[in-house]
Amino acid sequence: MNSNRRELTGFVAFLMMVLAALVPISALIFGLRILPEFGLVIYKEQFLAFFLTLCLVLTFMLKPAYSGAANDRVPWYDTLLIIATLGSGGYVAFWYHELVGMMGLITQDKVIVSAIGLLVLLEAARRLAGWTMVLVGLAALSYAFFGHFLSGMFETRNIPFERLLIYNYLGTDAVLGTPLYVAATIVTAFVLFGQVLFLVGGGDAISNFSFALMGKRRGGPAKVAVFSSALFGSLSGSASANVATTGMITIPMMKRVGYSDTQSGAIEAVASTGGLVLPPVMAATGFLMAEFLGVPYSTIALAAAIPALLFYLCVYLQVDLEAGKGGISAWESNELPSMMQSAKQVIPVALSFGVLLYVLFGMMQSPENSAFAATAATVVISLVVPAMRQGIIKYLTVLASAGEAVIFIAVMCAVAGLVVGCLGLTGLGSSLSQNLVAIAGGNVWLLLFFAALGCIVLGMGVPVTATYIILVILVGPALVQVGVNELSAHMFVFYFGTLSFLTPPVCLAVFVAASIAEANPWRTALYALRFAVIAYLIPFVFVFNDAFLMQGSAVGIIHAVLAGIVGVFLLAVSLVGHWVKPVHPLLRLVALAAGLLAFWVGATSWIVLLLTVLTLVALYALQRRNHIETAVA
Repeated sequence: MNSNRRELTGFVAFLMMVLAALVPISALIFGLRILPEFGLVIYKEQFLAFFLTLCLVLTFMLKPAYSGAANDRVPWYDTLLIIATLGSGGYVAFWYHELVGMMGLITQDKVIVSAIGLLVLLEAARRLAGWTMVLVGLAALSYAFFGHFLSGMFETRNIPFERLLIYNYLGTDAVLGTPLYVAATIVTAFVLFGQVLFLVGGGDAISNFSFALMGKRRGGPAKVAVFSSALFGSLSGSASANVATTGMITIPMMKRVGYSDTQSGAIEAVASTGGLVLPPVMAATGFLMAEFLGVPYSTIALAAAIPALLFYLCVYLQVDLEAGKGGISAWESNELPSMMQSAKQVIPVALSFGVLLYVLFGMMQSPENSAFAATAATVVISLVVPAMRQGIIKYLTVLASAGEAVIFIAVMCAVAGLVVGCLGLTGLGSSLSQNLVAIAGGNVWLLLFFAALGCIVLGMGVPVTATYIILVILVGPALVQVGVNELSAHMFVFYFGTLSFLTPPVCLAVFVAASIAEANPWRTALYALRFAVIAYLIPFVFVFNDAFLMQGSAVGIIHAVLAGIVGVFLLAVSLVGHWVKPVHPLLRLVALAAGLLAFWVGATSWIVLLLTVLTLVALYALQRRNHIETAVA
């Protein structure tokens, strides 16, 4: 949530905490199927309406309407908005079982409730994320209503305004659809897990272990940024928030040991953004992907593993080579935490993650149940380990902090659901896909280029989860239509939607990092593009070779991994221009060509892979010999 938050006191503050705590508690009750044990069966939409109502009410309590609004109390107009929210949301939550039987009928009560519900939703989105998401939602509604006046591929059928409102607010495929369901169950469960983990010292443990593990290496602070930002980014779900959290520590340290301000900002921006595509959490978008594809989340997490690890390997290697090129030393060892002590501190955190992974992959439980199990395990571990133990009040208040943390993603998913509903009513997704294929002339490469460009543009300024939802409906079907594997198509749009955080002109993660580093944002963005180069290449690679997504035979997957590692090494050497000593420009071109060859051809040909490996070995031997001759001279 935006940092501009009201500081409430007294009974209102207590009420806010109770409502915020109800957010994860309601997800826990619904996710663990507790109500049916007491003979109370509710529709999924009733739970979602209740959940969304809580999030909207909390938004109007906590988030001022404008910069100069009251910051210590809830003004009268926000009280009216809260009453309107309770009226529209409560109507659905408590009477949905009566509405569902006559959903096709247009009645005045449903129209009024839907209009109020959509208005308060868009106002909440404005307060949380600015006008971008509001304009996206209004554009979708406007297109659905006025689309019959258009011609060509954008023409739609005439949709009555009342039908448009009711379908989007009360229907099962819009606001109360899959995006909000994932936010209300899986995302909430993982946010609660993350909040409990940080409460008992998990954040400090991860940070200290990162410093102890990477700090003594050359360019240590930059490697700490890569390592810690990857872990934090996977949990946070926001590249910008991750930069703001970890960058406040890592960026000044990188500058202190010798990285330039632009390099420091770029490294942090790229490392933080990469966390969004890193399993096991993948910023919650992986859970949505599993729902859309109808596959277990374990399939998505495994598919995302190789591309994400190659991405971080490329960033790490460039950071290391930049340190060698610039003579950047390690961090002072007397300022680093003890490795032994840090390892002991991180073991309980590793156990919590172990429980999460075992329940998710070993016991094949749902993601939300796995997160709830990991949360319970974290609480038990903290009670056993004295250094992690907290007071009962803190264990209770963490429910409220988890509820607050969920609000943003829940409202964004609800707005994304509104867009999905409008696209479903108009059929734009399928018609746009057909026209994209027609424009590309059936050429897969041209279509992929259009899709990548569209994903980056449409994703600018939009939260990554909402970006994925919109793109997978608009662009995904076009890729599948020309023969791209469905999983590859979803992963392709996910990657390029995420890259909007790094790609100018609206590169939010870069702007945040540049402001912390006091660097020129455009120069920082250029560095970020270079550090993240593999993220722009690998989606094209796994579209044509799904072994990179762990699909196919074990031999093919091993082959792809080896080719990827070799390709990353060669590309990093080429981009930085240093390995043991500065690399001659001609050799940089050779390394660039060999690296690309390793990816495109080496992943399917053992002969080409062997040739690129030999190129890597020869390049190292040549650099080593020249380095020794220079040293002797």
